[in-house]
Amino acid sequence: MKMFTKSIIAIFAFVCFAQAISAQTVGKGAWMLGGSAGFSSTKVKGLDGSLTAILIDPTIGYFIANDLAIGTELSFFSLSSGGETNTSTGLGPFVRYYVTNPIFIQAHVSLDLSDNGQDPTYGASVGYSWFLNNGVAIEPAVFFNTGNSTTEFGLSIGIQAFVNHDHGME
Repeated sequence: MKMFTKSIIAIFAFVCFAQAISAQTVGKGAWMLGGSAGFSSTKVKGLDGSLTAILIDPTIGYFIANDLAIGTELSFFSLSSGGETNTSTGLGPFVRYYVTNPIFIQAHVSLDLSDNGQDPTYGASVGYSWFLNNGVAIEPAVFFNTGNSTTEFGLSIGIQAFVNHDHGME
């Protein structure tokens, strides 16, 4: 419950700061290169306690329309519980849409590439692109993932480079 409360506060802060910081949109034809790292505490059905997860997600995307990108995400997961660690790798598509400058929502599906043979993981995030200059943004986000009898809810921080970024569309 503490993670949920902190995440709601973080979303509220993102929305409030959206009005205070000069926002930029991303135009059709731009490329997005970067990634994020996150932390979550995961409740697993049938398991007492929780798992601790560290996530690293490099991404590449293309804006097919103003503020709408599609792309691929490579995910590295490390789950720890009771002194045991399990790692896996996933790959899948994502869709990102900037709802309002500079707040985005992103959805993804991740297929397991490791020998675990697990079902796909589905996820979504809400984040904020804080542009440091015309082509680089720091992106804090709240994320939710579900699949393989697990549900993850956590916070991540990312950095994205926008190539062919049309920053004149403010």
